[in-house]
Amino acid sequence: MQQEVGMNKKYLAEEIAKRISIKKYEAYNFIDLFIEVALENLGQGKKLVLSKFGTLIIKKKNKKRVINPITRQPMIITPTKIVKFIPAENLKKKFEGNG
Repeated sequence: MQQEVGMNKKYLAEEIAKRISIKKYEAYNFIDLFIEVALENLGQGKKLVLSKFGTLIIKKKNKKRVINPITRQPMIITPTKIVKFIPAENLKKKFEGNG
């Protein structure tokens, strides 16, 4: 079952534009700039902390030895970096028990 998309960049820009009375393209440009700055800082190993929402961090995953389930041969999964989201406490509380 595929989940319906509730919000995308276009919808977010429209909502921001409407709520603070700016043009849609200005809100869209703001979102693009926010993403650009966020990615630059994450790429430098910095945390992105958004109060009342959460924190994005880059986490290093070490190499891992596993067994291929089909061939039964040992394999090594190379080290990699992932983006991890840690929700803020008020965000957790908002959705607590709504599962």
